[in-house]
Amino acid sequence: MRVFLLFFIVSALLQQPLRAAGDINVDKVIVNHNKKIQKLNKRYKSLLNEIDQLKEHQNIGDAKIMELFHLLEFKQTQDVVKQTVTQIKRDNIIAKKLYTDARSLLLTDQYNQAVELFQKYLNEYPENNNADDAHYWLARSYVALQDFENAKNTFISFQQENPRHHKFSNSFLELSRVYAELEENELAIELINLMIKKTPHHNSINQAKQLLAELTAPSEETSE
Repeated sequence: MRVFLLFFIVSALLQQPLRAAGDINVDKVIVNHNKKIQKLNKRYKSLLNEIDQLKEHQNIGDAKIMELFHLLEFKQTQDVVKQTVTQIKRDNIIAKKLYTDARSLLLTDQYNQAVELFQKYLNEYPENNNADDAHYWLARSYVALQDFENAKNTFISFQQENPRHHKFSNSFLELSRVYAELEENELAIELINLMIKKTPHHNSINQAKQLLAELTAPSEETSE
């Protein structure tokens, strides 16, 4: 009986440290796992931080790229504007000379050459400052050449495109004379009456009235 009891006590004592040892191993495993988890968390946070920094650098890089792009675009726009302004100035010089030469030819009775230069001017520089004037003087050049059909068409287009031009009223009298030359007297009379009504104080109004009197005077055949 004593031997059995002693054996039981020894067995109990031997088993107790084993369980304790087992408990200690489990704790170590848990502790180790916790440490690993903490390390992984730190690494995860570190990676997130690195990702944020990369994103920030990327944003800065994108911003710099866009800034450079805008600067380049602005420079290109400046270059285009500068080239355009330079071209306009050059064209204005050429156009002005062309117009001046055409006027000189008209004033020196070189009507064919004047027509050519006025036409060239209007074809190449239709938006230039003197384009409206050139249109009027082209019609006058046709009148000087007694090319009344072209003169009529040119005066009509001039009036349609330039109703506020300072030569607009003059063109009424000029076109009336052209109608008279083409024996389109009714149109000439209608146009003169319109001129007298619209611009009764025009400096050429007396000439218009004189032409009207000639056109409305009874002919010799009628008087006979």
